[in-house]
Amino acid sequence: MQQPEILSIAERLISAYHAEDFEYVLSQVTEGESPSTKLLVKMELNRLMAPCHKRIDLRGRVTSNCHEYQLNGLAHWLDDRAFDSYHQLTKKFGGYTEGVWESLVNKKTLSNLGDEQRAAREGELTDSQSPYLADAINLGYDLKRKENRLKFESQVSIQLENGDTVTGLSVDLSSSGAKFKVPGTFDYDLGQVISISFDELAQTSQVKEITKPIEYRVLGVDGLHGVSPVKYLRTLRLSRTNAVEMVVEKLLNTESKKIRHDNQDRIIRARTRGFEHSYLKHACNLPLFFSGNELKVALLTENNQDIWRYWHDERNQQSLSALFSKERMELLVKAGIKGCSNVLYTFTHEHQGMTLFYSMMMPEADRQERQLFWHIGGRRSSWKAFRLSVFELSEEDVTTISHNYSELVNGSEKLTHFGILQEISDVSSASDYLFTEKPRLSANSLNRFRHPRKVESQPRGLYFDAQSRRKELRYQFSTPLLVECEDKTTIRGKTLDLSKRGASVELVEPIPVKTGAVISIDYLELKRYNERLPLNRVPYEVVRLSPDHKTVHLSIVESGKTIKTIAFFNGMIENNQDKLIAKQELLPSSALLESLHNVLLAKMVSTPIYIDKRGPSIKSRTVGVNFPLPSYMQFLERIGHNQKFALEPIFKGRSNTLIAEPMKKKPGAKPVYHELYIGVLKLGDRIQSIHTKLREDFESTQKRIAFIKDALSMGELYVLRISSGPVYDALTTLMKKDINELLSLSLSHARNLENEMTSICGYCELIDITEEVLIRLELNH
Repeated sequence: MQQPEILSIAERLISAYHAEDFEYVLSQVTEGESPSTKLLVKMELNRLMAPCHKRIDLRGRVTSNCHEYQLNGLAHWLDDRAFDSYHQLTKKFGGYTEGVWESLVNKKTLSNLGDEQRAAREGELTDSQSPYLADAINLGYDLKRKENRLKFESQVSIQLENGDTVTGLSVDLSSSGAKFKVPGTFDYDLGQVISISFDELAQTSQVKEITKPIEYRVLGVDGLHGVSPVKYLRTLRLSRTNAVEMVVEKLLNTESKKIRHDNQDRIIRARTRGFEHSYLKHACNLPLFFSGNELKVALLTENNQDIWRYWHDERNQQSLSALFSKERMELLVKAGIKGCSNVLYTFTHEHQGMTLFYSMMMPEADRQERQLFWHIGGRRSSWKAFRLSVFELSEEDVTTISHNYSELVNGSEKLTHFGILQEISDVSSASDYLFTEKPRLSANSLNRFRHPRKVESQPRGLYFDAQSRRKELRYQFSTPLLVECEDKTTIRGKTLDLSKRGASVELVEPIPVKTGAVISIDYLELKRYNERLPLNRVPYEVVRLSPDHKTVHLSIVESGKTIKTIAFFNGMIENNQDKLIAKQELLPSSALLESLHNVLLAKMVSTPIYIDKRGPSIKSRTVGVNFPLPSYMQFLERIGHNQKFALEPIFKGRSNTLIAEPMKKKPGAKPVYHELYIGVLKLGDRIQSIHTKLREDFESTQKRIAFIKDALSMGELYVLRISSGPVYDALTTLMKKDINELLSLSLSHARNLENEMTSICGYCELIDITEEVLIRLELNH
């Protein structure tokens, strides 16, 4: 028998070497072979399984960085891949043997050939010098930290719940938690309790308590599952001991070291918060906060105004609360369920001058009702599909947010849940919903999905920061007036408040007009003060109507004829400042905003991409992430380089469509939306090729369906909804506060942070809509 065949048989018998029936297994495997073959196989096995006392030093032999590890009483220098392989091989060989040494040193190129070839091939799928490689910023992680952490590498032994012992490294330490770097070979479950022995610290530190194992609970596992050779465990300390805190204090044994460490930590946190604030300012989704089943607050940003305005009816009354009926909320908010997600389909119908809203949630209808809803709604310009994700607030968040919100509204309010409303489809993709067969049902069967006209409650719209949006102050002022409509109908009333360009009036009878109508107001008393001005026929546009049409919000129609009238109101206000009372705008406190931001950053349902311009080039340098990563982000990380995410499949070849055009700073610019289809063709676990197309690139729906079917049968499919828009000012009120605090620590770092934030010229957001696309095209079965 040839040498390769002998080695092959020996390789197969390694796992059975220590078994009691090894001789029987050996005889079965070598049955029919000569006695010399059996002897050679046994000799080879004995050699491979012999204990080894040689050190492994891969410095200079591999291109990646190596770290020193004390393993089995020996000091080895290993890179991340060899560190992971060491644990795999010692598990396979039953300890540190000659076979482990050979696999990592003499035959390292053979033992890791599959992994390295796969990595090389996957690396070739994207360019390592591409402008679309992005660093990851872990949003929400630093914001919630209530203590500083010491970045410190020290070897530890980790005892898992299943009895496995793993060697790892501490990455950072704090009094209540720690982060550990561990080999990717093992399974680490969220919530499991692990026992940590600080081996290296026990030898060098004078703190006796550190020699005892300390229990931690795993809160998060970072790293690309199944691909990354190492992972990172984020943990919470369970054991009652101050040993780690004492060690940290001793390491920071001088005041200068403490100050330098604290300052460095604050600089890192300030940068992360900068990207967090920019995300919250430009997010395209609409965050909502509930008290039980009742909608209380919506958080408005620069890019979600269209969703907020979509739910205003012809009276300009916000009817969003009708979307969350009691029956619907009972499906979404169930005791014991921390979070859920569902798809909502909506459209509006104009009937006798009224705007009627229709909405249907997936579980509320059978297939035929859903198809009818699609066919009737999909033919209207108001057609939209939303994804609604609802989460239960923790007890701590309920207390903090409710306290701050109660102070804002001067009353006792308890916020218990929050939701995120994302637009995932609009009229541009409405034809997909007409592709299915129209059922033979009466249109009247959709009446149960119509919203009631009566607005039970008005959600309060709060902006992402505490900056006033009013163009001018309003003052409490009451004066009689007469309203004349276009049909010459006249109604008496009085003003509730007044500004130089607007007014709120209360009428004795309902006014028979819609929003946008122009009416004329006769100021019965004010016209006496200046008879030369036409104060008996001031033209106003109706901005908003109360449900009973008796309270009307107005904006003056600006023209050459009304300039002097505006100047009159301005002069009247200026000359009576001591008598007039300004109506205060309800602005959230920084504490309330911080608490709202905190929960939103912990439950990100989209991925922000920051586009910046430094010099002549525009690049996607940074992407915001939350762990665990969604599947499409795991894919982009897998084909990336140097721990960066490869955004080439998204932007390469279409930067003009997705970046340059949508991000031009022009008046009234809004986010532009595109659907991107990514087909990943795989052979086994290896990525062979990547194919991407925008929705408009497909010649027909049939071609698009064929693309989807091919991707699903030969690999993976990701459909992303990409929004792109300009950033006029990346700095927020809270961000400016952070920069000012940083000025006292380091002028250069504060300046660098401000420059980095102000260089952001565009914002993209990714939403995974794969499942909804399969449903609308009825390919999910």
